[in-house]
Amino acid sequence: MARVKDRRLAIKLREQGKSWTEIRSVLTVSKDTLSRWLKDACLTEEQRQKIVLEGKTRRIENYILSTKARRKRIDETYLQNKAREFGKVNKRDFLVAGLFLYLGEGAKSTRSRIQITNSDPSIIQFSIYWLTKILKIPYRKIKVQLHLYTDMAIEREIDFWQKITMLNRDQFIKPYIKRTSSLRIDHPSFGHGTCSIYYHNAKIKDEIMAGIKVIMNSATRL
Repeated sequence: MARVKDRRLAIKLREQGKSWTEIRSVLTVSKDTLSRWLKDACLTEEQRQKIVLEGKTRRIENYILSTKARRKRIDETYLQNKAREFGKVNKRDFLVAGLFLYLGEGAKSTRSRIQITNSDPSIIQFSIYWLTKILKIPYRKIKVQLHLYTDMAIEREIDFWQKITMLNRDQFIKPYIKRTSSLRIDHPSFGHGTCSIYYHNAKIKDEIMAGIKVIMNSATRL
Protein backbone atom coordinates (compact mmCIF):
# COMPACT_ATOMS: atom_id res chain seq x y z
CA MET A 1 0.00 0.00 0.00
CA ALA A 2 2.86 2.34 0.85
CA ARG A 3 4.43 1.73 -2.56
CA VAL A 4 1.13 2.60 -4.27
CA LYS A 5 1.01 5.91 -2.42
CA ASP A 6 4.63 6.59 -3.31
CA ARG A 7 3.93 5.82 -6.98
CA ARG A 8 0.95 8.17 -7.05
CA LEU A 9 3.00 10.90 -5.36
CA ALA A 10 5.86 10.38 -7.82
CA ILE A 11 3.50 10.73 -10.79
CA LYS A 12 1.88 13.79 -9.23
CA LEU A 13 5.25 15.46 -8.66
CA ARG A 14 6.37 14.59 -12.18
CA GLU A 15 3.23 16.08 -13.70
CA GLN A 16 3.94 19.22 -11.68
CA GLY A 17 7.19 19.47 -13.62
CA LYS A 18 9.54 18.08 -10.96
CA SER A 19 12.77 16.44 -12.08
CA TRP A 20 13.83 12.91 -11.13
CA THR A 21 16.36 14.33 -8.69
CA GLU A 22 13.71 16.44 -6.99
CA ILE A 23 11.32 13.47 -6.76
CA ARG A 24 14.01 11.17 -5.34
CA SER A 25 14.80 13.82 -2.72
CA VAL A 26 11.21 13.32 -1.49
CA LEU A 27 10.86 9.56 -2.02
CA THR A 28 13.37 6.84 -1.21
CA VAL A 29 13.21 4.95 -4.48
CA SER A 30 15.68 3.56 -7.02
CA LYS A 31 16.08 5.00 -10.51
CA ASP A 32 14.77 1.78 -12.08
CA THR A 33 11.61 1.84 -9.97
CA LEU A 34 11.06 5.52 -10.66
CA SER A 35 11.51 4.89 -14.38
CA ARG A 36 8.74 2.26 -14.34
CA TRP A 37 6.43 4.48 -12.34
CA LEU A 38 6.86 7.51 -14.56
CA LYS A 39 6.90 5.95 -18.02
CA ASP A 40 3.25 6.91 -18.59
CA ALA A 41 3.33 10.28 -16.81
CA CYS A 42 1.92 13.07 -18.95
CA LEU A 43 3.93 16.27 -19.20
CA THR A 44 3.18 19.42 -21.12
CA GLU A 45 5.80 20.73 -23.52
CA GLU A 46 6.41 23.64 -21.15
CA GLN A 47 7.06 21.23 -18.27
CA ARG A 48 9.46 19.18 -20.39
CA GLN A 49 11.41 22.28 -21.38
CA LYS A 50 11.50 23.43 -17.75
CA ILE A 51 12.94 20.08 -16.62
CA VAL A 52 15.54 20.11 -19.41
CA LEU A 53 16.54 23.68 -18.56
CA GLU A 54 16.79 22.93 -14.85
CA GLY A 55 18.90 19.87 -15.62
CA LYS A 56 21.31 21.93 -17.71
CA THR A 57 21.46 24.62 -15.03
CA ARG A 58 22.17 22.02 -12.35
CA ARG A 59 24.94 20.46 -14.43
CA ILE A 60 26.52 23.88 -14.98
CA GLU A 61 26.31 24.67 -11.26
CA ASN A 62 27.84 21.30 -10.37
CA TYR A 63 30.62 21.88 -12.90
CA ILE A 64 31.37 25.32 -11.44
CA LEU A 65 31.45 23.91 -7.90
CA SER A 66 33.68 21.00 -8.89
CA THR A 67 35.99 23.36 -10.80
CA LYS A 68 36.27 25.65 -7.79
CA ALA A 69 36.97 22.69 -5.50
CA ARG A 70 39.62 21.37 -7.90
CA ARG A 71 41.21 24.83 -8.15
CA LYS A 72 41.25 25.10 -4.36
CA ARG A 73 43.00 21.72 -4.04
CA ILE A 74 45.58 22.76 -6.64
CA ASP A 75 46.20 26.08 -4.89
CA GLU A 76 46.60 24.34 -1.53
CA THR A 77 49.08 21.89 -3.05
CA TYR A 78 51.17 24.71 -4.53
CA LEU A 79 51.02 26.59 -1.23
CA GLN A 80 52.23 23.57 0.74
CA ASN A 81 55.02 22.88 -1.78
CA LYS A 82 56.25 26.48 -1.69
CA ALA A 83 56.07 26.58 2.11
CA ARG A 84 58.35 23.52 2.24
CA GLU A 85 60.65 24.98 -0.43
CA PHE A 86 61.01 28.40 1.23
CA GLY A 87 61.12 27.23 4.82
CA LYS A 88 60.84 29.99 7.41
CA VAL A 89 60.63 33.45 5.81
CA ASN A 90 63.17 35.70 7.52
CA LYS A 91 63.70 39.45 7.76
CA ARG A 92 65.98 39.56 4.71
CA ASP A 93 63.31 37.78 2.63
CA PHE A 94 60.74 40.38 3.66
CA LEU A 95 63.18 43.19 2.88
CA VAL A 96 63.82 41.91 -0.65
CA ALA A 97 60.11 41.20 -1.26
CA GLY A 98 59.30 44.76 -0.21
CA LEU A 99 61.97 46.20 -2.49
CA PHE A 100 60.48 44.36 -5.46
CA LEU A 101 57.04 45.61 -4.45
CA TYR A 102 58.36 49.16 -4.24
CA LEU A 103 60.01 48.77 -7.64
CA GLY A 104 56.59 48.09 -9.14
CA GLU A 105 54.21 50.12 -6.98
CA GLY A 106 56.29 52.72 -5.17
CA ALA A 107 56.89 56.41 -5.85
CA LYS A 108 60.44 56.80 -7.15
CA SER A 109 60.71 60.31 -8.58
CA THR A 110 60.34 62.34 -5.36
CA ARG A 111 63.37 62.88 -3.13
CA SER A 112 62.02 61.95 0.29
CA ARG A 113 58.47 60.68 -0.19
CA ILE A 114 58.12 56.95 0.46
CA GLN A 115 54.80 55.94 -1.07
CA ILE A 116 53.12 52.72 -2.16
CA THR A 117 49.82 52.80 -4.05
CA ASN A 118 47.54 49.88 -4.82
CA SER A 119 43.89 48.85 -4.94
CA ASP A 120 44.50 45.40 -3.44
CA PRO A 121 43.94 45.41 0.35
CA SER A 122 46.42 42.56 0.90
CA ILE A 123 49.16 44.52 -0.89
CA ILE A 124 48.50 47.54 1.30
CA GLN A 125 48.59 45.37 4.44
CA PHE A 126 51.91 43.84 3.40
CA SER A 127 53.26 47.31 2.58
CA ILE A 128 52.42 48.59 6.05
CA TYR A 129 54.09 45.54 7.59
CA TRP A 130 57.18 46.14 5.45
CA LEU A 131 57.38 49.84 6.26
CA THR A 132 56.86 49.44 10.01
CA LYS A 133 58.46 46.07 10.86
CA ILE A 134 61.30 45.93 8.33
CA LEU A 135 62.13 49.59 7.69
CA LYS A 136 61.14 50.61 11.24
CA ILE A 137 58.98 53.54 10.17
CA PRO A 138 56.79 54.67 13.10
CA TYR A 139 53.28 53.33 12.67
CA ARG A 140 51.65 56.58 13.75
CA LYS A 141 53.69 58.59 11.22
CA ILE A 142 52.24 56.86 8.15
CA LYS A 143 49.66 58.84 6.21
CA VAL A 144 46.93 57.57 3.89
CA GLN A 145 45.26 59.15 0.89
CA LEU A 146 42.47 57.39 -0.95
CA HIS A 147 41.63 57.79 -4.62
CA LEU A 148 37.86 57.39 -4.80
CA TYR A 149 35.00 58.13 -7.19
CA THR A 150 31.92 60.30 -6.87
CA ASP A 151 29.62 57.27 -7.29
CA MET A 152 31.07 55.64 -4.17
CA ALA A 153 29.88 55.90 -0.58
CA ILE A 154 32.91 57.92 0.52
CA GLU A 155 32.59 57.45 4.29
CA ARG A 156 32.01 53.72 3.90
CA GLU A 157 35.16 53.38 1.78
CA ILE A 158 37.21 55.34 4.31
CA ASP A 159 35.93 53.00 7.03
CA PHE A 160 36.86 50.01 4.85
CA TRP A 161 40.46 51.17 4.39
CA GLN A 162 40.77 52.15 8.03
CA LYS A 163 39.94 48.54 8.99
CA ILE A 164 42.38 47.22 6.39
CA THR A 165 45.28 49.47 7.44
CA MET A 166 44.41 49.56 11.16
CA LEU A 167 45.53 53.19 11.13
CA ASN A 168 43.77 55.95 13.02
CA ARG A 169 41.30 58.19 11.25
CA ASP A 170 43.50 61.25 11.77
CA GLN A 171 46.17 59.56 9.62
CA PHE A 172 43.83 59.74 6.63
CA ILE A 173 44.11 62.97 4.71
CA LYS A 174 41.32 64.28 2.49
CA PRO A 175 40.65 61.72 -0.28
CA TYR A 176 41.06 62.56 -3.94
CA ILE A 177 37.62 62.10 -5.50
CA LYS A 178 37.27 61.70 -9.24
CA ARG A 179 34.06 61.89 -11.21
CA THR A 180 33.26 58.70 -13.11
CA SER A 181 30.38 56.43 -14.09
CA SER A 182 29.00 53.54 -12.04
CA LEU A 183 29.84 51.19 -14.89
CA ARG A 184 33.55 51.74 -14.37
CA ILE A 185 33.59 51.30 -10.61
CA ASP A 186 31.69 48.01 -10.90
CA HIS A 187 34.97 46.50 -12.11
CA PRO A 188 36.65 44.58 -9.22
CA SER A 189 39.83 46.66 -9.44
CA PHE A 190 37.78 49.77 -8.62
CA GLY A 191 35.75 48.10 -5.87
CA HIS A 192 37.12 50.22 -3.02
CA GLY A 193 39.16 52.74 -4.94
CA THR A 194 42.93 53.02 -4.62
CA CYS A 195 44.91 53.45 -1.42
CA SER A 196 48.22 55.32 -1.10
CA ILE A 197 50.28 55.05 2.07
CA TYR A 198 53.22 57.39 2.48
CA TYR A 199 55.90 58.77 4.79
CA HIS A 200 58.64 61.36 4.33
CA ASN A 201 62.24 60.46 5.12
CA ALA A 202 65.07 61.12 2.67
CA LYS A 203 67.53 58.70 4.31
CA ILE A 204 65.16 55.73 4.24
CA LYS A 205 64.10 56.61 0.69
CA ASP A 206 67.77 56.59 -0.39
CA GLU A 207 68.22 53.17 1.23
CA ILE A 208 65.17 51.82 -0.61
CA MET A 209 66.36 53.11 -3.98
CA ALA A 210 69.89 51.82 -3.33
CA GLY A 211 68.53 48.37 -2.49
CA ILE A 212 66.48 48.32 -5.69
CA LYS A 213 69.53 49.41 -7.71
CA VAL A 214 71.66 46.61 -6.22
CA ILE A 215 69.03 44.04 -7.23
CA MET A 216 68.65 45.47 -10.73
CA ASN A 217 72.42 45.64 -11.26
CA SER A 218 72.76 42.03 -10.11
CA ALA A 219 70.19 40.98 -12.70
CA THR A 220 72.15 42.60 -15.52
CA ARG A 221 75.24 40.55 -14.59
CA LEU A 222 73.48 37.18 -14.80
